Amino acid sequence: MRTKNIPVLTYTLIAINVIIFLIETAFGGSDSSEVAIKFGAQTTPLVLEQGEWFRLFTAMFLHFGFEHLFGNMVALFAIGTYVEEYFGKLKFVIIYITSGLAGNLFTLLIEKNTGANTVSAGASGAVFGIVSCILIFALDRRTRAYFPINRAIVGIALMFIPGILDKSINFYAHIGGFLMGLLLSYTFYYFKKNKNHI
Repeated sequence: MRTKNIPVLTYTLIAINVIIFLIETAFGGSDSSEVAIKFGAQTTPLVLEQGEWFRLFTAMFLHFGFEHLFGNMVALFAIGTYVEEYFGKLKFVIIYITSGLAGNLFTLLIEKNTGANTVSAGASGAVFGIVSCILIFALDRRTRAYFPINRAIVGIALMFIPGILDKSINFYAHIGGFLMGLLLSYTFYYFKKNKNHI
């Protein structure tokens, strides 16, 4: 499966994340929780008690350190180009943004029920939503040769392992983003397939 058009939105999202990272660095360092909160990182008390729901969105564009940014942007570049080509720009953005929001919302619900209070940021919820689309590629006869199901499952499992092993990673955002991405991508795929059969 090769992309035919320039994946403008994928490149744009990467550029936005990099620019915000550089601004974070210039204003005190991307490793600082205080800087992250100032720029819109998610923290449950500020969302629930202060009503700062915008943090569910802004947190998607912040990262803690270069390694965090680099890992997410590599995954976005590697998979996002195909997802944007396959679904089109509008559906790609819907999957990305909604998955990111779902990952952060799932984190919020977990922390509300467990009493945890972390500072959370990163594009990983949105990226995992994009990664879930690999399963759709494995279902579609037009793309399954490039994304066989066994490789798709192994690849996705490998993506989840760091979040399981490293407690500093927001694993709930990964789960929430992946499930939302899978729901949306399968819905888009289902209606597209049925439309083509009419």
